[in-house]
Amino acid sequence: MKVTAEIPDCAHCKSRKNSLFHFCHSNEVDSLSKYKTCSTYKRGQILFQEGTNPIGLFCINSGMVKLYKYASDGREQIVRIAKPGDFLGYSSLLSGGHYSISAAALEDCTVCLVPKQQILDLFKANARFAENYIKLLCNSIDESYSKMADLAYKPIRGRMAEALLLLHNAFKDDDDNPMGVITISREDLASLVGTVKETTIRILKDFKELNYISTRRTDIMINNIHGLVKISELYD
Repeated sequence: MKVTAEIPDCAHCKSRKNSLFHFCHSNEVDSLSKYKTCSTYKRGQILFQEGTNPIGLFCINSGMVKLYKYASDGREQIVRIAKPGDFLGYSSLLSGGHYSISAAALEDCTVCLVPKQQILDLFKANARFAENYIKLLCNSIDESYSKMADLAYKPIRGRMAEALLLLHNAFKDDDDNPMGVITISREDLASLVGTVKETTIRILKDFKELNYISTRRTDIMINNIHGLVKISELYD
């Protein structure tokens, strides 16, 4: 069950400068702080589910969140890992449709929720906010096309290397984790790459033997970024 958390001040949020809210005026930022709520989620807890109605715009204050869908065979497929400063549910909120994906905490996290009407009002009143909101939507579409191409043409080892590099950069953004140590279950990593747990374990073992990575329980440390980059660029 989510727990209501102390509400961070938007005006002094370190993630705001890299987010859509960077384009808000001071009075708009004050309004965001006034109407938003903030909750903490334990690892595995659900923020929202596919098929439900959007209630607002989620903004990650701390921790990591996975966005996922279920395939026809019932397997979970992670489509994106979101980090502090990232927004969730923005496409469904604007389209007026249901959530097309689900979101759950990949680790303990704190997430703010700005009510839907506040975002719609801001979209109409602030042209720069609206412009960059649209850019965010376009970038999301481009990323989905790239991921589809990778799943179709990039071998599993390449997808695994790419996923580790993306996760490394995401975790490195945390001030408390400057080395970018990746903390993720093998099941979640398999879901992100589009494979099964057994294959994930085998490929990680191969990468360890090459000294590209080292592991400790669920932690993965990157030892050779250049080596992983070379593998990630290979296509069938």
